[in-house]
Amino acid sequence: MDYVWVEKDQDIRKIVNTEMKVHIKWTKKPKEDYLELSRRYMNAGYITLKEVIENPHHNNIKYDMWFLPGVYMIRQAIELLVKAGLAIKGSTKPELQEIFLANKHNVKALYSTYKNSYGAEALEVDEKIWLESYLNAVEVIDSGSDLFRYPFKDQFMEQYGDEALDVHHMGNRLIYCYSTLNKMIFGEWFEEDELDLEEKPEFIELANSGMYNCYLWNSPFDSGFHKQVTGYSEVGMFLFDKFKETKDVGLFYPIVFLMRNAIEIALKRLLHMKMEESVDEKIIRGKRNSHKLYTDLWKSIKPMLLHYSGEDNQDDSTLELVESYIIELDKLDKQGDVFRYPSSFSHEYKFNNEKIDVENFVIYLLALFHSIDNFDSRLDHIRDIEMEMRSEWEAEMEEEMRSNMDYYDYQ
Repeated sequence: MDYVWVEKDQDIRKIVNTEMKVHIKWTKKPKEDYLELSRRYMNAGYITLKEVIENPHHNNIKYDMWFLPGVYMIRQAIELLVKAGLAIKGSTKPELQEIFLANKHNVKALYSTYKNSYGAEALEVDEKIWLESYLNAVEVIDSGSDLFRYPFKDQFMEQYGDEALDVHHMGNRLIYCYSTLNKMIFGEWFEEDELDLEEKPEFIELANSGMYNCYLWNSPFDSGFHKQVTGYSEVGMFLFDKFKETKDVGLFYPIVFLMRNAIEIALKRLLHMKMEESVDEKIIRGKRNSHKLYTDLWKSIKPMLLHYSGEDNQDDSTLELVESYIIELDKLDKQGDVFRYPSSFSHEYKFNNEKIDVENFVIYLLALFHSIDNFDSRLDHIRDIEMEMRSEWEAEMEEEMRSNMDYYDYQ
């Protein structure tokens, strides 16, 4: 899609193109809605990983960056499927609320709750052992379901930095996990993807080579956000192109989640930007894990942007437009979970019975993303100038000190 920019009087809910209109309507039955959204995320994740692995051009950006949201989406599909299974087998809404609050994203604990309550007789003993080992491996390294959603933490990079993730084996195991859970709940493999017990039940698999795999490396000049910002935004637009081809309404939630997440981490990249007039370290520590786009992220960043727009003789009107877009998106999805789940833990449906122009909705998000990304580019350029000026000043100070020392030595 062409580069788009924030504009006045734009409405994310406006129907501009009726050919792109869809009706988002949930049944308000957890057993149906969680299963439906699980299938949607599974499909979106599968399409993405297929594009990464089978692309004949062996695009390094796709291996290194698209792989991340692909893994995340199937990981999300697995969580939603177990939650759907609990509802399908008969857990009441109050019971589900208690289970979901207690276990959140812990797929091993959700599975254990299911097995203890309803059994797993549809699985053979070796299938059950594999599944439990795999879910345990997921929980050990990705308990919060955020490993592939945000920049890798220092602890992870200390262990795996300069290694490569094996995209084939990790992708296959995610699919096998999903299919095995499907057999446990429904008595049949998902899409006939029968578990290959020769696959190790490990979530993380390192490759022998970075060639055609996801290379875990960050540039010393990068704050660590580049891979996720690029990966999530590009996969969001890739799935939007698929929507335009197929009109598959099931892609809407994954697309919006990916773009909303790209916007969040693009704001966090600005939050961590090291400038002469940076955001205070105390503010960064307090806000860096927040999902609140406006109150926590934008309001923390805005003073820095205003300062440098004045230094750069830029019109502040763009900042105000971006702010208006962020406020609207924040009203729609304050915590980054509205398009991740069909409802809240308390079964409140925050986005339901909505008629949406998918193209207008996505263009709104893309325009906001492009604007924030542009701020990053401008600040990066200004930072380079600041560093150059600082180096020159330090060189002059050093030369002056040398001259003074030579003078006193002569005396």
